[in-house]
Parts: sequence; structure tokens; C-alpha cells
Amino acid sequence: MKRGLVLFSLLSILLMPMFANGTAEKSGSANEVTLKVLWFNDANESDVFLDTIKDYLAANPNVKVDMQVVAFSEYDQKLKLMISGGNPPDLARVTNNHLATMITALEPIDGYVSDIKAVKANFMPTSIAFAENGQGQLCAYPTEATANGMLVNLDAWDKAGIDVRKLSKTWTWDQWEEAVKKVVSANDTVKYGLALDFTPHRFSTIMYEMGGHFLNKDQTGMDFNNPGTLATLTMLKKFQDEGLMPKSVWLGSENPAELFQAGLVACHIGGSWNINTYNKNVKNFKWCAVSTPKGEINSSVPGGKFVAAFKDSANKVEAMKLMAAFSDKAHNEQYCRDTFNLSARVDAAIAYPSNTEDFAVFQHDLSVTPAFTANEWKSAPFSKVSAFIRDQIVQVFMGNLTPEAAAKAVDVKGATYF
Repeated sequence: MKRGLVLFSLLSILLMPMFANGTAEKSGSANEVTLKVLWFNDANESDVFLDTIKDYLAANPNVKVDMQVVAFSEYDQKLKLMISGGNPPDLARVTNNHLATMITALEPIDGYVSDIKAVKANFMPTSIAFAENGQGQLCAYPTEATANGMLVNLDAWDKAGIDVRKLSKTWTWDQWEEAVKKVVSANDTVKYGLALDFTPHRFSTIMYEMGGHFLNKDQTGMDFNNPGTLATLTMLKKFQDEGLMPKSVWLGSENPAELFQAGLVACHIGGSWNINTYNKNVKNFKWCAVSTPKGEINSSVPGGKFVAAFKDSANKVEAMKLMAAFSDKAHNEQYCRDTFNLSARVDAAIAYPSNTEDFAVFQHDLSVTPAFTANEWKSAPFSKVSAFIRDQIVQVFMGNLTPEAAAKAVDVKGATYF
């Protein structure tokens, strides 16, 4: 009996350090993982994300989520500090702009899936272009997409006797110009044909359609001085001079969305987020989304949000599993529906609580947008010359520079960043 007690005591002493440092206690829960998730909200995205992954967490009770929601104004700095400190989150919501500057810190998805080509084929080429690194590896799952497009005052077009939904299916910029002049003439309250957001991003919506571009084909330098870009500058200057575009937007401080909501413009080229804004705010007239008039091609300008894991994070395997589930067709449709966003998937079929047809128009225009547009907008050197481009466009509209002189100035300035 004493011999047995001695052996038991010795065994207890030997095992004590194991329990003290947690080794034995972990043996029954070795697969338990708490994923650190960093998120920002445009509206309700964090709540919808957690709701969307409920079934995944229920099927994987060993996985927990510790979510930190950070204001977008502080998000970039917070994420960069975590990465530089060697303590990144396990996964994070990121924008296409984040991908341009942080992609080398992201863990490529390629090694965690059996068929990366099949994964990429699920998403729009523009979204994949944003998410690929220099070696062509996919470093984030696309979630929601953003696009630029045209929204029209439907009542104003109807009053002019023009079926804008039908016309817009095949119209060109020349046909738009001819038709919109009739709309302005037929409506006392409509003062202008087009409001274009005061950004190079929205300007590029028309530029890409006209066959223009910012950079050369391999994105290693500027090439703004090209026939398509010059045609765009010339056409928009003409619209300004004819009074079809309000000078108060690009040569002042007028908000184009506010002009549209006041019923002062027949058309607004803005972002897909305006669908939600107008759904809430426009009460005095009917409106809808239509395809932007065609130049050489039909095009939008891509953007969007993604989920990504990090090379230095502690739980990459579980993070990859969760991201894959969150990004599949059913979960992506749920997330985009409940956040009122476009989907980055090519197979998404979403019935929104409202404005489904308007979202579908933006989705279609985005689906035919060339992938090189994303490669241009994810270029870090290009981002440094973007504000200068806007200034040169203003100089053209003011009549201080010819389109050729402005385009050459952009190429010279941009060359200093490549």
C-alpha cells in the first residue's frame, strides 16, 4: 500500500509541470482556434459578416471569432501597425487600395485549395486582377464589388418622350448627347444633361469606354497621352462649353449627387453606392440605372472589398477555411444582399429587398470591364499622380490647357514615380 502511494506521489510530481504550463489541459482541445478578425464598416457589414458565417461556426464548434471593428479613418494605420509589429490579424476585410500597398504581407491562397484556377474562375476578372500578387498568386478572396455607372432621372426622360431604358441598351455617346438635349429642353427643372463626380476614378469610366488608359500595357509607366484619353478630354470639354455639364462640379464645389437628387440633372455618373443613397433620399421623381453610353467599348471601373489572411498570422489554415466558406456562392449572395452591395462573383444571382434591376445594370457593366482597368488602379506609383491628373483635367475644362498639353504634363509628372 505504501509502495503504491509513493509511486502515485512520484507520478503526480512528474505531471505537475505539464498541467502548470497547460500542455495536458490542451490535449482535449488541441483543435480549438480563436480567429482574430479585423473589420471596418461602410454600414452594417460586420453584423452581416457574423450572421453569414453562423452556419460555418455551428458546423465547426472548435472555431471561434474574436472580431475587432475599427473606424475606417483609423483602419489603415491600425492594420499597418499590426503587420509591421509581427502581430497581424488572422483575417481582415481589405479594400482594393489596401491590396495595392499590403499585398506582399498577405498569405497566398494557392497552397490551400486543390484547384486555384477553378477558384479564380468564380470571380470577375477585374476582382481577381486586384487580388493577385506579382507572381500571379491569389492573395485575397473577393467579396463585394463596386462599379461606376449612369443613373438617370426617369421622369425627365419620360416627359421628353424618350424610353431611356430601351435606348440605353445600345446607345453611343453621340446618341446620348442628341437625346439628352431633348430632355433638358422638355423639362423646366432639369438644367443639365450630366453630372460627373469630381474624381479621376469617375472620369476614367468614360476614358476606358473611349479606348483610353492611364498606364502602358505592362503598368510600368505612364501613357496618358493616347488617342482615347484625348478624345475623352475633348468630349467632356465640349459638354462643359455647351452647358450639358455643370461647371460648378469640376470648377467649383457642387456635389453632383445633390444636384441629381434635386432634379437638376438628367444623368449622373457615380458609384454603385449611389443606388442606396437615392433609394433613401429621392422621393420627388422616379429614377433608374442604365448602361453608360458606348465609346469603343462598354466599361465600368472596378473596385471592391476582399477578405485576406496574413503570412505572419497564427491560424492561417483555419482562416483560409473560413474565408473559402464565406466566399462561396450561397454565402456571398447572402452577404451582398444584406449589405446592399454588388457581388464579385460571376455566378451571383441576388434578389435585393429593393432596386434589384438597378444593381443588375451595374453588375452587367462591371462584368464586361477589361481586367487591365484593375491593374491600373492598383498601381502604387499611379496613385501618387492621381490628384495631379484631376488638376490637369480642371485646366482643360477651364481652357487653360489643351487636352494634348495636359496629357503630356501628366506623363512627365507620372514618370517621376515609376
